[in-house]
Amino acid sequence: MTDIELVVFDCDGVLVDTEPIAVRATVAVGAELGWPLSADEVVERFVGRSTASIGEQVAERLGAQAVVPFQRRFEELHREAVERELTVVPGIREALEELRLPSCVASSGSHDKMRHTLGRTGLYDWFDGRIFSATEVRHGKPAPDLFLHAAQRMGVRPEACVVVEDSQYGVRGARAAGMRVLGYAGGVTPAEWLEAEGALVFTDMRELPALLEKLGGAGQAGTAGTAGYAAQAEALLEQYEGVGFEEVHQRVLPLLPPAPAQVLDLGAGTGRDAAALAGRGYRVTAAEPVAELRELGRRRHAGVDIEWVAGALPQLPGITGPFDLIMGTAVWMHLSPAERARAFERVLELLAPGGTLVLTVRHGPVPAGRRMFEVPDAELLGQARAAGLRLVHRDERSDLHGRADVRWSELGFVRD
Repeated sequence: MTDIELVVFDCDGVLVDTEPIAVRATVAVGAELGWPLSADEVVERFVGRSTASIGEQVAERLGAQAVVPFQRRFEELHREAVERELTVVPGIREALEELRLPSCVASSGSHDKMRHTLGRTGLYDWFDGRIFSATEVRHGKPAPDLFLHAAQRMGVRPEACVVVEDSQYGVRGARAAGMRVLGYAGGVTPAEWLEAEGALVFTDMRELPALLEKLGGAGQAGTAGTAGYAAQAEALLEQYEGVGFEEVHQRVLPLLPPAPAQVLDLGAGTGRDAAALAGRGYRVTAAEPVAELRELGRRRHAGVDIEWVAGALPQLPGITGPFDLIMGTAVWMHLSPAERARAFERVLELLAPGGTLVLTVRHGPVPAGRRMFEVPDAELLGQARAAGLRLVHRDERSDLHGRADVRWSELGFVRD
């Protein structure tokens, strides 16, 4: 069985508990406009379908002139209820925290709707840059178009995707795309409807990580942030080593402690920074979880005194401090908010009194097949302040590889 490389989440009813709201709003609008609908009829006809598909059914029943009033009134009632009562699907936060696979969203809803619902529940930043809507394809669910579009954008083969859906139309579309499907039956859609379409049904989102592992989520026990790096290791070697340590870190060089000092390079990649620091007389530990990058780094910098370790954030198992300097370049954005909190605590355990912490964080669109999150400077500043670290450097620079939509934050702290 093909290993899982991507988890594709539906939005409504899987991430945010909007389906009961949508069903009630649809029943109310139908009654106002002369189409009596029961809740069960709404679930059977509409749940999981795109706005365009629902509009076609409204036009067939009430006439084309009713489509816009129907949609406007639905959006009004839906938005009001979302503001009052929307919550996440029970257990989804716990499932996402345990997830160690790349993920994205593929929803029948519009981007505006998802910005509202995911934003309202605090999940938007989790998936920002990896959210796909039926408005981007010609045919919505139950056609396979949206799922194939999401897989293509994420750089993953359809057979390596697992879709988490709560509607019969979503399950049908995912199966038509050649993807495996987990059907969440803890919402409004009966389990037998999902099973009939070929989904493996479950009712508690907390079960999701274990189900993914059983389905072939070999990466589930690994590090999600490293997704895509092993396969591209040779190309990344040229990219990383194509710019020099001094060019990348020229503004933070004054923060380096006197050599010889103990240095930890987090997410060391192919060892460009580790080798440069070792050449300056530092005793360097290079932590890089991707074996292919470690091996390329060892070969590229053979003869340089670097201690290579496989430690991955947030736990960094097997690494002991203290370190006088900890550098994290292009690594923090691979961590989810909860992982970042744990990683910061772990880094503090390893940082010596008087030690310096330098973080360089990427901002910009997420490349296909990668797992990245937007990391606000304010978050790091708040964590450092709460931990008693003193800010000694804060700057922003453009991308040295010429990507106009990518920028970098540089933050330096000292533990007094």
